[in-house]
Amino acid sequence: MKKISSVLLLIVTLSCIATVIVNYYTIKVLSASRAYINGESQYSKGQKEASALLISYIYSADESEYRAFLKAISIPIGDRHAREALSATVTNDRVALAGFLQAGNHHDDIGNMIWLFKNFRHLGSFENAITIWEQGDAMVEELHQTGLAAHAQIASQNITHAQKDQLISKINTISAGLTVKQQAFSDTLGVISRKINFWAFLVNVIVTLFIIGNIILFVWTTFRRMQTAQNKIIEQNNNLQAVNAELDKVVYNLSHDLRSPLNSLTGLISLIDHEDNIDEIRVYTALMLESVNRQREFITEILQSVKNKQAGTNCDLGEVIEDVVAQNNYSNKGRKLSYYRDVLVNDINCDALKLKIVLNNLVSNAVKYSDIRKQESWIKIRAYRSETDCIIEVEDNGIGIRSDDKEHIFEKFFAAQQSRESTGIGLYLTKDAIQQMQGTINVNSEYGVGTKFIINIPCFTNNN
Repeated sequence: MKKISSVLLLIVTLSCIATVIVNYYTIKVLSASRAYINGESQYSKGQKEASALLISYIYSADESEYRAFLKAISIPIGDRHAREALSATVTNDRVALAGFLQAGNHHDDIGNMIWLFKNFRHLGSFENAITIWEQGDAMVEELHQTGLAAHAQIASQNITHAQKDQLISKINTISAGLTVKQQAFSDTLGVISRKINFWAFLVNVIVTLFIIGNIILFVWTTFRRMQTAQNKIIEQNNNLQAVNAELDKVVYNLSHDLRSPLNSLTGLISLIDHEDNIDEIRVYTALMLESVNRQREFITEILQSVKNKQAGTNCDLGEVIEDVVAQNNYSNKGRKLSYYRDVLVNDINCDALKLKIVLNNLVSNAVKYSDIRKQESWIKIRAYRSETDCIIEVEDNGIGIRSDDKEHIFEKFFAAQQSRESTGIGLYLTKDAIQQMQGTINVNSEYGVGTKFIINIPCFTNNN
């Protein structure tokens, strides 16, 4: 995308440069054409004055009028000298400059006039204009020679009225012919100017549209690049938010799931505190060490799961259930409960860490909300399979859940009315972990009777 933008920017820059060059030479050609049209006006004026002065001189024989004739005829003659200097095989710009100045052209215009003649002398309409100019110069030279001949006859006083009439008729014929040539020259230059204007306008329109198109394309590619960058930033932000959310869950899991082994350790410490038999104390300390090691493994599994973004697929369900029970049955309330297991499924393919978090949350809640007033408080864990799912039930005969609270128990930070110890995060994490395993969780509970959580996880058993 960046390379495309650079190419488009280069194209736009070159197009702008091309436009400047085209307009520069267009102005140069039009300026030279205007100078030639002005020069033709001087040419025509000089020729007509020369014709009128020569006729007057023939009648009056006044030398001042003859000198005025020579001065007037020098204007078109100067243009002829310039044309001949530029038409030669080896052009002579200095002679051309002198000729154009003699013809009354402005000094600042002559450079463009010479440039146009040298570069366009063989092109179409301008070549026709030069041909007309050459024909006009021949007629001017004829007028000049007529003036010289008339001056010689008048000076020798050897001229009759009939000869004068003949000279005047010739002068009028030449003048009329020159008028036609001058008009044709002006018309040809007008055609050239109109053609140049048309093509210059067309080129400018095409180049302008091309530049606009490239600018639009450049803006579009820039917008796309910015949009892509913005989308990338949004994606990175979303990834960071996902990572932060995952880290939050890790913190919640660690803080929540550490409570069960801590409660067990507290219970074991309480037993040691009331025990005098050294052998029993050793048993309790061994259980404490086992609980600590089990929790260390649990923390390591969580950290590795976050680091690798994945957990193992092979899960020994019976071992997971035993670990969960062991983490909870030595707390002050946990050791007063009976634990029943009915595991009909052993090795399954699912996320063992998430499953351990789920079962630990459910069992620790069952311990926390057990009803010690009943003759026997128990927790039953049952696992079996359907055609495609592994079904795990965690049931207790604790205090149950009020009907008003049942629909909110999976909400984050929700704590039931009867709970003062709950953080409101355990069941939220439980449902989130099950959903990540593409599973579902449902609850049946009657307040004062007990609660049953039913988990459905799509997984395949390796063996029964």
